[in-house]
Amino acid sequence: MTRRWLPFFAILSSLFSLSLAAQFMGGPAYTLPAEETRIGDIYFGGTVFRVDGRLDGSALAGAQTINVSGPVTRNLFLAGQSVDVSGAVSGDLVALCATLNVTGAVDGAVRAGAGTVYIDGGVGQDVLAGCASLAVGKSSEVHGDVIAGCRTLEIAGTVRGDVKAVADEVTISGSIDGNVDVTVTSKLTLKPDARVYGNLRYRSNKELDLSNPDMVFGNIEHVQLPTSREIEDLRAMKPRPGMFLTFFLPFTILSIIGAVVVGFLLVAIWKHVLNEGLNRSLAHWGRTIGFGAVGFLVGPMSILIAFALVVTIPAGLIAAAAYLICLYLAKILAGLFTGRLLFRIFGAPEVSLWWAAPVGIVIVFGLCAVPFAGWVVWLVSMAVGFGVIAELLGMSRNP
Repeated sequence: MTRRWLPFFAILSSLFSLSLAAQFMGGPAYTLPAEETRIGDIYFGGTVFRVDGRLDGSALAGAQTINVSGPVTRNLFLAGQSVDVSGAVSGDLVALCATLNVTGAVDGAVRAGAGTVYIDGGVGQDVLAGCASLAVGKSSEVHGDVIAGCRTLEIAGTVRGDVKAVADEVTISGSIDGNVDVTVTSKLTLKPDARVYGNLRYRSNKELDLSNPDMVFGNIEHVQLPTSREIEDLRAMKPRPGMFLTFFLPFTILSIIGAVVVGFLLVAIWKHVLNEGLNRSLAHWGRTIGFGAVGFLVGPMSILIAFALVVTIPAGLIAAAAYLICLYLAKILAGLFTGRLLFRIFGAPEVSLWWAAPVGIVIVFGLCAVPFAGWVVWLVSMAVGFGVIAELLGMSRNP
């Protein structure tokens, strides 16, 4: 078997090799005892994750309950139901959870997507949150900006930068050195202890009673939001279906033509390899889809890990570029798979890829372009395409 295609698959294999370099720990629970020090990173998936000792590295963990009370010298990437960080974190804290409590000192930034976020410790950089409720406690000092989209925002501590938010209600009882720029739908309150040393600019559909406007040392500006009647007028101006097709259809056709051209190039260069790879994929289609789904999901995680471990950022950039290539090629390979499968169903199992490629690619790309339902087809095509890639990679290791 010719090896001309090995450089091509070497690029793709770099995407998978990065994930293999990380060692994941499973099990129902993991605890780093208070008297211990762990050197290196922790990757964990389970039910309970605790760090009571010193972690000389980063942690990437998914668990129902997460508690970090010991010092962490790098970054935290956490996903769970309840996340409690009371230890010192030298890097960034990134969390996706129902409840996030931060009472320790975070030298970097705090980025959170959560139901409730409560910060009552020091934050060295910015706080970025998308949540139902964000509270910056009285003992907290944020040295960067607070940027939030939430239902309620309460700032009782000190913010050295600016505050930018979209919320139903905003309550300020702490000190803000910079400007406050918020969009408020219901209520904006400045309590007697509040201090805003910059300007206050708020957007609302009506002028609000700020309670204590003298607590703002800069200028106060109210920006009128559109009324409900103006919003209805804008909705009435939405494009008609014919206009949508006029602009959307040409791009779809061009993307299909480009994909067919790329498919022909792949067939011209690696015809025999693709034939064998597709035959193996069709013979074990369950394995193909399963491995493909894993590769499709593990790729972004591997890239995230690479960027989290600063020394591997170059590898992360290479993996990100390889993953983008894989996303495009996976869709084309899914088209080849689909074309070969359709011809087999209709009694032509040995049809040439020169015929299977355009038929399958047009069908896959066309279905992916269908409004609303197209994303489902796209996900399936990614699983199939990445599965074919995995099959081809396996062939490259066992020629």
